[in-house]
Amino acid sequence: MNAILKLSRGGLTGVLCLLVVMLLAFSYQKLKKIGLNVEYTPTASVGEEVKFLFITGDNVHRIKIFSDKGSLGTTKTVQNKAEFSFTFGFPSNKKLRFVGISPTNDTVSIAYGEIAITGKSLGSTVVIQNESQSSASINNELTVSNNNPLPTTNLRFNPTPFEDPFLGKNQNVYGTAIGHPTQDEAKAFLEDIKPIAVELSRKYQIPASVVMAMAAVESGYGFSRNAIFANNFFGIKQWWGNENNAFQLKGQPDEYEGNVAILKYSDDGQIIYDENRRPDNWYKRFNSRRECIEFLVEEVFLHKTGAWKRDYSDIAKFYRGQLSVGVGKYSAAYTFIYSVGERGYTHKGGKFYADRVMKVVDRYGLSEND
Repeated sequence: MNAILKLSRGGLTGVLCLLVVMLLAFSYQKLKKIGLNVEYTPTASVGEEVKFLFITGDNVHRIKIFSDKGSLGTTKTVQNKAEFSFTFGFPSNKKLRFVGISPTNDTVSIAYGEIAITGKSLGSTVVIQNESQSSASINNELTVSNNNPLPTTNLRFNPTPFEDPFLGKNQNVYGTAIGHPTQDEAKAFLEDIKPIAVELSRKYQIPASVVMAMAAVESGYGFSRNAIFANNFFGIKQWWGNENNAFQLKGQPDEYEGNVAILKYSDDGQIIYDENRRPDNWYKRFNSRRECIEFLVEEVFLHKTGAWKRDYSDIAKFYRGQLSVGVGKYSAAYTFIYSVGERGYTHKGGKFYADRVMKVVDRYGLSEND
């Protein structure tokens, strides 16, 4: 009886050992098929490129990389290996997740990690330095003329995908500095440009109210990126990138009929464009607010030297004709800006633009300046 019991116990032990060996073999084969291992530095500085190196199983076709709740991007495997590089724009301890995807688009493996990013935030704080300093711009890589350095500012802007692929939005490129303008700042901006607009209005019979309101609408009362970095208050483009007198607004949506090369899509539809050779995001730089407003009136509205591609001078002439026959200044101003918008100054059409501009005219009583 004892011999039989010993034999049974010995047989059971053998069976268990066999099961363990089979399980290990199965686990090894499964790991070989779907495994995912990643190596990277545990710490890095803001602005420093972090390289992720992957060793994967046979069934891992590509890897999605996530930081906290956002996607950093995707990389494909080649012979069970993959690489992915990323530059973080904000300091923090970040939770990482790496998801292995099969050729049939199934999730087959997940790995987790952390990385500590140290240093000063670059993603939403735009710090512009003078040419004599180490660079023209920390986060916007601005191209400037040696004879016309950019101003220094500590204003903060919500980031674009170009500045921060995790938090950036393409539409942020047109936004104003965070927290600006306040109501007092808006009024101060209009008071500052009022003497210039009134002077040009009397000289050329152009509605000063429209000039002031356009500047407010287009520049966020002087707090847009173009206004801060280029004294450009009207979105006046320099299409072919004369870098000696232009500001490159990186991160904006494609305005070149879909011909701008795309480097990466984010999971929520944001786009990182190839900014190196695109012609549609250069804006004319001005030395002062006066110079910018004079260009709008003399070149855009009056086509004085032909420096502006569209000729609006007939609209200006019609405005003067309306005033001469007794049409009210407000009505004439509305027709003026409606016609400018309809002619192509904005792609949204005359009525949309006129209503938007005249809303500012009404709000601040700007008609009294005409």
